[in-house]
Amino acid sequence: MANGTLAVRDLSVSYGRAVRALRGVSLDVPAGSVTAVLGANGAGKSTLLRAISGTLPFHRGAVDAGTVRLGDRSLIGLHPATVVAAGVVQVPEGRRVFGRLSVEENLRAGALGAPSRAESAKAHGRVLELFPVLAERARQRAGLLSGGEQQMLAIGRALMACPSVLLLDEPTLGLAPLMAERIAQTIREINLLGTAILLIEQNAALALELSSAAHVLEVGAVALHGPSAELAGSDEVRRRYLGVGEEADSAEDGEAAGETAPPPTLERWTG
Repeated sequence: MANGTLAVRDLSVSYGRAVRALRGVSLDVPAGSVTAVLGANGAGKSTLLRAISGTLPFHRGAVDAGTVRLGDRSLIGLHPATVVAAGVVQVPEGRRVFGRLSVEENLRAGALGAPSRAESAKAHGRVLELFPVLAERARQRAGLLSGGEQQMLAIGRALMACPSVLLLDEPTLGLAPLMAERIAQTIREINLLGTAILLIEQNAALALELSSAAHVLEVGAVALHGPSAELAGSDEVRRRYLGVGEEADSAEDGEAAGETAPPPTLERWTG
């Protein structure tokens, strides 16, 4: 399994040779780090992960220019299974588990990409430590798990391949706040165990909290990038992705007009 920085340089991707989805994107995921990618729907975030994982051809996409390297090894043009063997594993958006297979069978499927049986056995133990519920549901069909449990299984299955870099596409999408926080804590634990993570996440506040560096994609290009703490304090990021600036501006406008902000309603907090 390769180690080192996952380096994307000047990456351009198109679909059907007509739709340009990425335009000269560059970013680094240093070994053992968490790097976040933010952006609106259609900004190119999932396309970036497909280009790295080698799954672009399944979506009729192609790399037009640029490089993707893990350490000194190029990943461009490799079959997805070869990318997994190189140490890069993707967890797609949507908790795509094998619904008719049991939890244990899903994990065994992930182990097909492991460097050795000994490594997959170690990974299996780590996965069950991270997600004890998977041990409890080992013989249950994956399709009968809750949404949060399916996300745990999807991540656990990816970890069975012993990746040095884990690509996570919207891991908290559609989850209740408590379950989303559990998944976030698991991401922290996975990273502490030494796995680097490239995180795509609509919850910008959570992504910036989990990561050390972040990139903002707009229309397929990197519009902003830097340390996550600095981006979290940026007025532009706060206004466009965290909603902080707009709330502050509204409060200031209300004060200037001599208005008093209405008390929070139940709909505001639960809607």
